[in-house]
Amino acid sequence: MSQLNADACYIFTDTETTGLDINFSQIIQVGSILTDESLYEENSQDIGCKMLPWVVPSPEAFLVHKKVESLEEDAMSHYDMMKLLRSTWLDWSKGRNAVYITYNGHRFDEELFRRQFFWNLLPLYITNTSGASRLDMLSTLQLVANFFPHSLKLPITEEGDISMKLTDWSNANSIEIENAHDALADCVQMLELAKIILKEAKPVWQASLKGASKFGNLEILQTEPFAMIGEVIRRKKFTYPVTFCGQNPKMNNEVAVADLYFDPDQLDELTDAELLEQIGNSGTAIRKVRINKSLPVMPSDLIPNIDEYLDIPHEQLVERAKKIQNNVRLQTRVSELLASNQMNYPPPKHLEQSVYSGFPSDADDLWMERFHSLPWEERSKILDGFEDSRFKELAERLVCVNNPESVSNQTFEKYQNFVNQRLYDKGPWLSLEKTLDKTRSLLLEATGEKKEILEKLEKNLSEKSDLN
Repeated sequence: MSQLNADACYIFTDTETTGLDINFSQIIQVGSILTDESLYEENSQDIGCKMLPWVVPSPEAFLVHKKVESLEEDAMSHYDMMKLLRSTWLDWSKGRNAVYITYNGHRFDEELFRRQFFWNLLPLYITNTSGASRLDMLSTLQLVANFFPHSLKLPITEEGDISMKLTDWSNANSIEIENAHDALADCVQMLELAKIILKEAKPVWQASLKGASKFGNLEILQTEPFAMIGEVIRRKKFTYPVTFCGQNPKMNNEVAVADLYFDPDQLDELTDAELLEQIGNSGTAIRKVRINKSLPVMPSDLIPNIDEYLDIPHEQLVERAKKIQNNVRLQTRVSELLASNQMNYPPPKHLEQSVYSGFPSDADDLWMERFHSLPWEERSKILDGFEDSRFKELAERLVCVNNPESVSNQTFEKYQNFVNQRLYDKGPWLSLEKTLDKTRSLLLEATGEKKEILEKLEKNLSEKSDLN
């Protein structure tokens, strides 16, 4: 079956982790639910793993998700969990175009998946390759809150603001939650909310699906007469009429849109320096957006009673949009300014931060396949075969965790130094000593289930300390 003409399927997925840092926290549970295009559930998966020796968990995270089973030594390895996850997703989406659906996942879960596939010498990309696309339901619910507020019951705070917590949306819409902050339970919440959106706010669901790909997002931003962005920031609603006005030729995921509340005639009169000052992330006449991620944007003509959401007359906005759309010179200037003012980021300091520092060579791709195919006791013999030092170091970590007796004394000593560095040295990761002190401090006032969780965590952290 051609992937282009294949049926779609949806894979709702969520994680529970040791902390909130995307580079140094570890996934310890992944929940996934497979549905067809009608949101009928076809399959599900709930998998977890044990903690890696060098990862220090946040006690606050454990008090939320309660995944103390990850502290047990007989739990599945992180390597086996990530391999199983990838093979399941590929099996589910075989011959179909999968849409991977998360909640706030484009900032968090998706980045974790990529990094931890990387840690395990597995291909980074799965949610945006081979016909797959990715949808962040946080953007979908922002559209609902702004433009379809009567289609779902909005979770309103005591102050009259809108909460964007997934559990609050579920509670407001009478979705039963058995285990809040459990990865699979969060997938159930997303699925049930999606069913309501499909039924009661179908244009939002359709726009979100189109925006699951960067080409779809670009098409929405170029729609006529104009598009509408509907955001919820710090629990407040913000709406903007926008239209496409440029694209970075060096990084085509970066696109500029003109805020139509600003007079487009004035943009032509600006010097390049002045025009550049008007290009920003918010509050400027021209806004930068990333089309490779979900955006809370939809065509204006799909919004019922559009005039209710506009600060100036619809006809005036249509006129302004046409001026921008027909102004090739302005679009060219904006595109060139985007290209000439890209930020240069410093090189990554730590291996985990180098996930985007280059694709593996063909030779390293083949060597990874060979690495995965061998029994653990044989893998230590091929560690020197990687061209890229990043992959060699990751392979060494994997063998030292899963089959330490097979490596040389020199390799194991290097690994032990790495573990000690992560546990005791100051860095962007959690330190063992401070986390142990924090856990013991929390234990002083804890009771019931919280006390049990913290006691198990304190025991695990103490054992880590004694071993090193």
